[in-house]
Amino acid sequence: MRVLNVLLFCIGITVSYGSPCSDLSGTWRNELGSNMTIKLVANSSLIIGRYSTAVESSQGAASISSNITGIIRNVENSAEGGSLVAFNVLWNNGRSLTSWVGECISCNGVEKIHTTWVLRSLKENRKKWMSTLINEDTFWRVDRTSQPSPVSEDTTTVTNSNIVGEWQSVTGDSLSITNVFPQKVMKGLHKSPTATNGSPVFGQFDGNQTYTALAFVNVEGDRITGWSGHIYNPQDNKQVMETSWLSYTFSNRCNNPRANVKYGMYNYTKCSAGTC
Repeated sequence: MRVLNVLLFCIGITVSYGSPCSDLSGTWRNELGSNMTIKLVANSSLIIGRYSTAVESSQGAASISSNITGIIRNVENSAEGGSLVAFNVLWNNGRSLTSWVGECISCNGVEKIHTTWVLRSLKENRKKWMSTLINEDTFWRVDRTSQPSPVSEDTTTVTNSNIVGEWQSVTGDSLSITNVFPQKVMKGLHKSPTATNGSPVFGQFDGNQTYTALAFVNVEGDRITGWSGHIYNPQDNKQVMETSWLSYTFSNRCNNPRANVKYGMYNYTKCSAGTC
């Protein structure tokens, strides 16, 4: 956990305590028995933690524990309280990666995080149609820990990463990755085609000489979004980041908490000398 306590920046949303789902720190468990432990980053909307899966997708998989990076936004216009939530996890050095988006609301006095997730797996060209899976998880609180994680002053950056730069999709959606760090954490800005200004992106990456995996999240207004993607052949001159994404707007509906989920797939091309 120490390595993920570095470089985390204040995005300007201080987490308040007291109302339901305003403090998500602690341990949560889903219906499959997977656990995640969330720590709040002081004076910010960022979360970090660990995710321990109970899903035996392959022999030994149920013992895997991986880092979480994510973001929350408390919903101020909800009388009952609640938060938008998005987080991501990389598995097996990014050969597969998952992004969750959703909301935490209190139903019948019980806090629950209702999420939809998109998992993307590394596939050869002829099998890329099988690269994306979408499903749902609901988490409930197991243990509460109201102790924000301190922000480290270490902001050492990596300057030669191939992911740093401007990326743009054919829809006009753009991503600017401005900083990456030795702990394989990244930050930047996302800008939708209709937006005037960009909004912060926070995530993580991994990979090797043949691929780069990226998972990142963003909150813009009342919408929260998570992306999972791969760059195949990252040494190529014309790099393409193939992503699957989910976005979510707050519903506060206990009987239909996933009413506002949207899904899409964007390919982002890296810009070079002003050309994308």
